[in-house]
Amino acid sequence: MTLTQVFYSLKRRFDDSDARSPLNFKYIGMLSFMLSSIGSWPHRQFGRRRLDFILSMYNMLLIVFAIALPSLGATYIWYKRETISFFEAGHVLLCMFLEFLCLQRLFIAWTAKYREIIKDYLLEFHLFYFKNRTQYASKIHTQIHYISVIFTLYMVCQMTCGMSLFTFMPWYNNYSNGMFGTDRPANRTFEQAVYFYCFTEDVYTTIKGYWVLFVFNIPTAYNTSCGLVAFDLLLSLIVFQIWGHLKILKHNLLSIIPKEGMYSPEENMRVREILKEIIEHHKLIIKFVDKCSDAFSEELFVFYLLMQLLTCTCLLEVSSLTADALAKYGPLTLGVHQQLIQVSILFEMISTKSEQLIDAVYAIPWQCMDTSNRKTVMVLLQRAQNPITLKAAKMVPVGLQTMAAVLKTTFSYYMMLNAVAGEH
Repeated sequence: MTLTQVFYSLKRRFDDSDARSPLNFKYIGMLSFMLSSIGSWPHRQFGRRRLDFILSMYNMLLIVFAIALPSLGATYIWYKRETISFFEAGHVLLCMFLEFLCLQRLFIAWTAKYREIIKDYLLEFHLFYFKNRTQYASKIHTQIHYISVIFTLYMVCQMTCGMSLFTFMPWYNNYSNGMFGTDRPANRTFEQAVYFYCFTEDVYTTIKGYWVLFVFNIPTAYNTSCGLVAFDLLLSLIVFQIWGHLKILKHNLLSIIPKEGMYSPEENMRVREILKEIIEHHKLIIKFVDKCSDAFSEELFVFYLLMQLLTCTCLLEVSSLTADALAKYGPLTLGVHQQLIQVSILFEMISTKSEQLIDAVYAIPWQCMDTSNRKTVMVLLQRAQNPITLKAAKMVPVGLQTMAAVLKTTFSYYMMLNAVAGEH
């Protein structure tokens, strides 16, 4: 099947032309399912209070596990400190960092700001509600819709493949090493995807204990993976909508056609209505982006902070370049770096598009307008001077510069730790 056939197949499968609300979009349904599976979708804001209460209790249970598991991981390192290898300790730390990032995102689901921004995104800000304004707005809505569908499918596939390899690669290693046979190698322990202090060594030395921990690790791996991917997917889908709004706004600015001489009173009246609509649209975008920054500010700060630790640890674990390390940590390493680069590029797109608005405002034929419209253009130009960007911790703009700083620090730490690992 060619790429064109795949595209048209997906287009038919995710045709939402008869949807009455963004909540009926299939890709939003996939996002809702992923976040609901970790108790983080705001069902209360969409009229499903009982389901929201049940999932909130489930979310609280996941928070308890997300606190307990890193604690047990740290205890495992402490009890094994005399015999644990450098890379095995790195594996446990990697799982702890992933759990910490998931924990922070589980906490976000309890905040009113997070719940309200999803409600605003789906019930007010989505391009679905603007597609009938102009033909260009309808075109942008369609483009963003299919971009969102493809991106959602990509993220789901990435999460599924990464989680499967991370979980089942240790099982394959145990199988290939004869750990499930009757003549099990002496003085060998079972390899697990995640290591905890379990108050007994049976989970690592007996076949029955192995299967108990193996089964426990499957939902643990899913919840952690979903916590990492689903929140980034949500943020990315919101960014696509902001980007689409900025494209429509820029097009509307450039659609004000200049003429020789001054506008007539009727033309000035028409231009005044266009400028008023543009200013209202710009205010809507600014208001929504500010609410996004307020809702996701702490998440973005923790994201970049833990990304330094995660990228460094992943590079260290995959640096042995063995088939086992490449299969187990390769997809995870690519996925972690891809998430960092992806989030940074998407936010940089918003910043770049908002800077283009300044040029678009300058291109308005203000010299053809009357005094009232010129004053309106001046107000619009002043508003456009402030870049539209989301900030981590309400201070650091998220974009390529932040990503470059994280990667630079990551490689510095990696070189240092790799040298230490070589000495052991």
